[in-house]
Amino acid sequence: MSSVSVSLPFQSAILVDQNCVSDHSRALASKLSSHMGMRGALQISAENQWDGVVAALLEIKNKVPAQTDS
Repeated sequence: MSSVSVSLPFQSAILVDQNCVSDHSRALASKLSSHMGMRGALQISAENQWDGVVAALLEIKNKVPAQTDS
């Protein structure tokens, strides 16, 4: 099992299983982050123990923009 420990300012730490991310979790993460911002989305997801959504939010947060050839 691949997991990562994440420290958040509103909670000491959470353990996120990166294998539990479904397409539905990614869709919810995208909607939450666009409506609430990343911090708000992470907070509400962690408080509700939505581990898949937290993992999806961390994917979004850590995503590196693709390089384009000019």
